[in-house]
Amino acid sequence: MKTPDIAILITAMGVLVILTNAFTELFKGMFPKLPAHITATVIGLVLTVCAIFAYISINAIAIEWYIIVGAVVAGFFVSYTAQFGYDKFREILKLIGGSEKK
Repeated sequence: MKTPDIAILITAMGVLVILTNAFTELFKGMFPKLPAHITATVIGLVLTVCAIFAYISINAIAIEWYIIVGAVVAGFFVSYTAQFGYDKFREILKLIGGSEKK
């Protein structure tokens, strides 16, 4: 994998995390009884698999079994980051903000 490919991959993962957060908040507002973690997991998986299949079709890459498995694994990474990344980020900011006040 070349360096520009890695940069595109990291950027795409970040965009997918942001989209997963946005769609999860939208669905939480529309369907308040749905558990947020399940909603985020499903949305993350769907967005990631769709994005990877779009990339494959644009670049005329043959679909192999490991691409599908990688897409599902990447979908779980995206949903996990969308669920817990923001909370951890807020905890770190509170920790940093709290230590500066002392």
